[in-house]
Amino acid sequence: MPIVLIEPRGFCRGVRQALELLDRALQENPVYVLNEIVHNKTIIAAYQQKGACFVQNIQDAPPGSRIVFSAHGVPPETRREAIQRGLKIIDATCPLVQKVHAEAIEFTRRHIPIIYLGHKNHEEVRGVCGEAPQNITLIESIDDIQLIPRGRRQYAVLTQTTLNIEDTQKIIAALKKDFQIIEPKQKDICYATAARQEAVRKTAPQVEAVLIIGSQNSSNSIRLKEIAEAAGAKAYLADSYRDLPADIKKYKSIGITAGASAPEYLVQECLAYLA
Repeated sequence: MPIVLIEPRGFCRGVRQALELLDRALQENPVYVLNEIVHNKTIIAAYQQKGACFVQNIQDAPPGSRIVFSAHGVPPETRREAIQRGLKIIDATCPLVQKVHAEAIEFTRRHIPIIYLGHKNHEEVRGVCGEAPQNITLIESIDDIQLIPRGRRQYAVLTQTTLNIEDTQKIIAALKKDFQIIEPKQKDICYATAARQEAVRKTAPQVEAVLIIGSQNSSNSIRLKEIAEAAGAKAYLADSYRDLPADIKKYKSIGITAGASAPEYLVQECLAYLA
């Protein structure tokens, strides 16, 4: 069976930075991590074994302890709560996510309302919207454009860093029909996300199935699955080869990629399983 290893794939810069920070922090225990450091079940299990304590709430970290903020960032209120609790903050927020936070703050300072494209339950989205909740209108699709207040003609547009590029472009084009749009000088969607999506978009039509190694709560991994399906391939999102369907070897050709928070050894295990 021909197998195509799709490149680029796997860890992005933001994930590598976050994990390096956590590794350094774990040289001294205990270390608390707010939410998952990155959205990958295998990574989380490995760090739990190393002694990292993952918590869902700032209040779950004892006063004076060290707290790591995940790669997805946090709302300013969470940061204030951590400081008030006397926590020692280790900020692993992705630099590109930090950029979007800064843009939200700057546009708000200039009294320019913001349209933010993202998935409302994602940690990254909650963090950015928390910077200026009264100035940001969150939309997830073209259908949501009707929710935007019509009292203003000019809006700034920001996006979650892991969106489907083609879908995002369509939404922004639709927005431009109704509003005067200001976009950041540098696009918000992560360059690593863009490169991985393009690689899947090119490869998927050439194979019967595409395997995406990543977790079900990984936004960028879900987008890769959607892109592969849209290109006509059967697509599977799995944490490892153990989660693949029993009949996976029925396909005559398979492409394999990985989400931005999936370690390469999981790809190699999958490759060995299919060989």
